Amino acid sequence: MKIRKSCFPQMVLIVAAALAVGTALGSGTPPATAGEEIAAPTPAVAHVVRVYYFHGNARCVSCRKIEALAGEAVRAAFAGEMKQRKVEWLVVNVEEPANRHFIQDYRLYTKSLVVVDLVDGTQVRWKNLERIWELLREDEAFRQYVQGEVRSYLEKRS
Repeated sequence: MKIRKSCFPQMVLIVAAALAVGTALGSGTPPATAGEEIAAPTPAVAHVVRVYYFHGNARCVSCRKIEALAGEAVRAAFAGEMKQRKVEWLVVNVEEPANRHFIQDYRLYTKSLVVVDLVDGTQVRWKNLERIWELLREDEAFRQYVQGEVRSYLEKRS
């Protein structure tokens, strides 16, 4: 194939543009348009406290109350930390096949509230908040217990 000299500059530009797009697509970073900056990926939070409420398919009034009180306690006391992704609230059905591993991971035998400490994405410690059952009829004491345990995990790093 013979290329005319007058087409050579356009061919160079087309090849350069194709290489730039290919490189950006290969790196997972979209190409920037003129005058646009490419935002750096959001860094992962180094220390995260994850609060799980684990339940099964059968959900009694007490189980639903524990979920509601615990969720309310976490959201009320740690709204800022949740927005910063330093505290996470997750409700998990352990009877779903993908979640069954949690039963062994946290030695679950009933509906449970578990606080997990993650440092750089690695779990370093966890605690099953078993007193939720004895404090179920004392809403304020329940909230204080949950908030105190989560706060202790936020403040103490392993």
